[in-house]
Amino acid sequence: MSTITYNTMNPNKTFKSLLLMIFGILLLRPGQAQVIDNENKVNVILSDGVNVTLYGAASTLSDEKSKEYYYMPTKLRLSKKADGTPMFLFLKYTTEDPRGDESNGAILHMLMEYGLTREQERELGNKLKRQVKGAVLKGVVDVDPAEENSIQIVSATLNNKKRVRTLVHSGKAPKFPGNKIAVAAELDKNAAQLMDATFKETSSIADLSITLAYDYHVRVPAVKGYIIEDWSKLDSLHLLDSAYYSKEVKKEKDYGEKAINGVVGGIVGGPIGAAIGWFGSGNKKTTKRTYDEMRNFYRFMEEKGVIEMRLEENIDDARIQTIRDAFFQHFLNSFTERVSEEVPSPGKQEKVAMPNIKIGNEYKFRREFVEMIVEKRRREFNLSYAFAVKKSFQMTENLASWYDGVKHNPKCVGEVVLNDPFFQHRQVNMILDLDAEDMMGKELNYVTVNVRKSRKLQGGNDFEEAITFDRSFFANNGNRAELVYSKAKSDKPSEYEYKVQWSLRGGNIWPTPKEDTSWQKGSWQAISLSPPVEPRFIRYEVDLDELQELDLRNATLQLRYQKFGREVETNLNISLYSKEPYKEKTIYMDKGTQGYAYRLVFTHKRKGVMAMPWEAKINTDYIFAVVPQELYNNDETFIEQALEAGKTILRAARGDQEVDEKDAILDKFADVLKTD
Repeated sequence: MSTITYNTMNPNKTFKSLLLMIFGILLLRPGQAQVIDNENKVNVILSDGVNVTLYGAASTLSDEKSKEYYYMPTKLRLSKKADGTPMFLFLKYTTEDPRGDESNGAILHMLMEYGLTREQERELGNKLKRQVKGAVLKGVVDVDPAEENSIQIVSATLNNKKRVRTLVHSGKAPKFPGNKIAVAAELDKNAAQLMDATFKETSSIADLSITLAYDYHVRVPAVKGYIIEDWSKLDSLHLLDSAYYSKEVKKEKDYGEKAINGVVGGIVGGPIGAAIGWFGSGNKKTTKRTYDEMRNFYRFMEEKGVIEMRLEENIDDARIQTIRDAFFQHFLNSFTERVSEEVPSPGKQEKVAMPNIKIGNEYKFRREFVEMIVEKRRREFNLSYAFAVKKSFQMTENLASWYDGVKHNPKCVGEVVLNDPFFQHRQVNMILDLDAEDMMGKELNYVTVNVRKSRKLQGGNDFEEAITFDRSFFANNGNRAELVYSKAKSDKPSEYEYKVQWSLRGGNIWPTPKEDTSWQKGSWQAISLSPPVEPRFIRYEVDLDELQELDLRNATLQLRYQKFGREVETNLNISLYSKEPYKEKTIYMDKGTQGYAYRLVFTHKRKGVMAMPWEAKINTDYIFAVVPQELYNNDETFIEQALEAGKTILRAARGDQEVDEKDAILDKFADVLKTD
């Protein structure tokens, strides 16, 4: 669900941005947003019952239907460890001490991912070929996590702040299939019982659903016709509030904040709202609108001639409806913003427009829309060109569909009594999250957690102990560890302090003694160990025919990024004689940085190594090796500079290699990449 706040956008810029959107499909270049064809849609049902929707790629400068298909994200499920154990934990804890309410409850922790398995993708590709002659499955549709609340937890229990002590998730929805998301919660005793009750076999659905929200781009067809927005026609509708309008707007000639608010309350909140029965005259506090309400408002504008659409009469009805829906989507994207403060139920029209939706959306008007009303602007759009529209997509799964597979697994579901003789001590649980587990042996040697309990004020001896996670520990114990300390000599037995130290490949320690932070306070239930880096999946691609044409024998991608507070370099190399024209690699970057620097290095058959200038890259992890036009033109000055730069190339022999301070380049892009 999404919100709309007023936005002081320049109207001229808005019109230009719309033109760019309309013609954008004609100007696509490698590396830009993938666009799929709304008119080229296929549904395939796999043998296990999974229904997969596929779209053909949008053909540039052509209405011909592409044979290259991409499937919409599907199949949200629990992740599994290498041994097949689901990554799910529901641990109930209790005490017989009636005064121990804080020591009663449950811990819920699970990891999820989406996407088809390799076997499902093979089956999908085969069925697609049988259904569409010559079709090729290219992978999943390129989606972007929604800007706000791309991960939504739908649960009456978990969203009750009085009963849930902690609720966290991993931030944004994963962009690529197979990437993991985490949800963890600590529940009090009542929430634990309610949640557990919905897990039982007698319940048809669990009180926990996870929704991932994405945006993607589709191309709608070109037709002969036009669309006109004429906001001056609102004058004829302005009957009930004309006196208010004249008083508030005309005296504010600069159309300031007061005038704009007057129009919102007077025009939008008055006769228009009264006519369709939902804006609520005079109620300025009611600013959020549902999808169905926005649809009704748009239809009302069409009925009154404010928005006029004229299309060629011999076009079939289905295609006309596609154009109408696309322009409404443009209207919604341009003049509103989604709000995600609550989770309403989806309306009838919303379910039809977005059949996969499981929760609703709400909207607010931007300031730009109000300014258009005030200035009575008129705009005309030519529909003779195909254009791309951003659409929303939501994928939801309920925990009940997964729980049957874990409920009898003692590694996933368990109970513990905390006040038997053993639990006269405090138990500290430590859980290493998935990112750290994947990095173990590749990027990490070990992770050490130091825990201490001070008893000096009570005249006792301090407790201090360390636990180290390494590959041997994983083999014997998994990703969970625990230590126990005595409650004796402590007036606050549940409180302790801890530090975490990460040993990196190459013998480096993070944080270093200079970077070491003070002891952190913790509660006795659990410590979640999350590395200060996050994975980024890089895909690098070249045109082998282009390399051969220019006598280029090799194309290397050099990446520079910040990891554990240091600048490192990774190289991806593709030879002219490679079997595949692409390379893929997962790198790990500091959390909080939003991109990396890169450059291309070409090896010429006769001239040697040529290094291109460094560039910044954000918001996408796909890089296509674009050969500079200067190499085609045999620009001697450019080639001489590139050859000179190629003499000082650093070599990263294996994986990531730390860069000497004198050779660092990330400082040049600090403002763009948000590096410290």
